[in-house]
Amino acid sequence: MNPARRNILLGLSFGLAAALTWGAQAVVARSGTVAGYSPLDLAVLRYCAAALVLLPFAWRARRRLAQIGLPRLMGLVATGGAVNALLFGWGLVHAPASHGGTVAPITAAVMGAVIAVPLLGEMPSRGRAIALGFIAAGVLLIGWDGIGGSHPGAWRGDIILVGAGTVWGAFTVLLRRWQIPALAGNAAMCVLSALVLLPPWLLLGGGVVPEMPWQSSLVQAVGQGVLSSAIATTLYARAGELMGATRTACLTTMVPVAAVLLSVVILGEPLGFAKLAGVVLAVGAMLVAVLFTGRRT
Repeated sequence: MNPARRNILLGLSFGLAAALTWGAQAVVARSGTVAGYSPLDLAVLRYCAAALVLLPFAWRARRRLAQIGLPRLMGLVATGGAVNALLFGWGLVHAPASHGGTVAPITAAVMGAVIAVPLLGEMPSRGRAIALGFIAAGVLLIGWDGIGGSHPGAWRGDIILVGAGTVWGAFTVLLRRWQIPALAGNAAMCVLSALVLLPPWLLLGGGVVPEMPWQSSLVQAVGQGVLSSAIATTLYARAGELMGATRTACLTTMVPVAAVLLSVVILGEPLGFAKLAGVVLAVGAMLVAVLFTGRRT
């Protein structure tokens, strides 16, 4: 097997593991908003837990991170870190978990490819451009569920989730453009996100976390912080190094598979025809984009 093919297969494995973990994260986050946690509460639990796990790696890579510079690291915080988490949590206040696990990652796939054109010079081939169009059509079908389907009114959250997906697409491209090592970059992003979020959260009295059962807060911290932010995001960033930004951004559309199934099984959310059709269309187009199409530079 030639090195290029091996890198694609390895990156595909890393990306799929990250995507499935993020699908479960949507269910965990939605259960938190239903329980009464605010988006800021969830973001603080997420990044404080991730920072504790990743701080040794950030310290070990401190010289490389100093070379990258604080402005670029804060750019990661604004796209893949604190800002993304706040938008995602805010969207799930209004939309069900199945929308959080579909609208945001599918938007990231499309917007990641769009943003890669001016920043990386990665022009999608005709086949990939067509596949991205089908992915966008899948988002519209899923969004219809929030207008006239089983979740009327969820369109408010869907708009916010589109914003979360857009900044995540930018995060994918910036990692590639700035050549930031996966583990070091994610460690710095999580530590800085915790430092950005903690002061306003403490000034607000710690939100509802002191009033919640510690077991519930622990589930949010481990599920969103350790598994999703510390482990899955590092795997995703490594996939970007191996496969390129556009392929990796498309891979996030595997998140809907896990998110929809878990939201139905665990949270009992209804599965409408439009939502199911949108997920099938988007995931199928993603597989075509990743496995059978290329890019023009």
